[in-house]
Amino acid sequence: MRRALVLAGLVVALCATAARAEPRCFGAAARDAVDPCHNPRLRFSVVPKPSDAPITPSAPCSLIPARTGPRVCAFGLPATRARVSFALVGDSHAVHWRAALAEVARRKRWRGVSMDQTQCMFSRAVSALREPLRADCIRWNGEVPRWLDEHPEVHTLFVSQQRGRNVVLPPGGTQLETKIKGYIDAWNALPASVERIYVIRDVPYETIHTPACVRRAMARRSKPPGSACARSRRAALRPDPAVLAARRLASPRVRVIDLTRYMCGPRRCFPVVGGVLVHKDVGHLTRQFSTTLGRYLLRAL
Repeated sequence: MRRALVLAGLVVALCATAARAEPRCFGAAARDAVDPCHNPRLRFSVVPKPSDAPITPSAPCSLIPARTGPRVCAFGLPATRARVSFALVGDSHAVHWRAALAEVARRKRWRGVSMDQTQCMFSRAVSALREPLRADCIRWNGEVPRWLDEHPEVHTLFVSQQRGRNVVLPPGGTQLETKIKGYIDAWNALPASVERIYVIRDVPYETIHTPACVRRAMARRSKPPGSACARSRRAALRPDPAVLAARRLASPRVRVIDLTRYMCGPRRCFPVVGGVLVHKDVGHLTRQFSTTLGRYLLRAL
């Protein structure tokens, strides 16, 4: 444990150094269609290394002590200095967007609060989890709207979660329809103080073999790791039921943010973009790549 903490500290320090000396076209900027950018010096660069990515902690967030309710932490500006307060809600696939939203908060002078629950969608559908995780998820889904009702200063909600998680089916129900209804019911139950809900589409997924492929490409230096280890878009990117729910609801209150173009082309999705490793594992973004998505998340707003 001590060794892991030391390594994590070193990775954070290296990331901070890299951020200060960020090269041109770094990360998502390499796929910016509005301002096209290409830096040949990044062809074989990979930051962080595949071996370091899994131990890199998520973007920092300061715990807000409370005796009851969901676990809440804050990032961005202090409440006394922030112009706007927003919330990020979902499972670990929401947490990896915190680095991008921290960039948004910094640029817009906003304050964010993060509420996440392991393996738990923000939905009225019941996640098909073993106990006690299922009961914890049901309880958390009740606590989040109550917390938002008690904090009317939070006007904007960002939601994201793993697209493929199964739910408990009602008689005659299907996974897709039950998920869509569960999301719509959860959003409709939010207090009126939540004026805007942004549904961030889940990311493309890698395979368990991708890190080894990237390491081999880094060693051989015959073909850039991003293209050498790319995966077909059809296999990497599946429909997100939350996005389908937002489109079906067709409410001006609910908007979709889709940043897929910064990770995928028309036919392939890339594990390395602009010299930055996109995933820390099969389905979670690295903190570094998420950070580079911040300006594009802001543009989408």
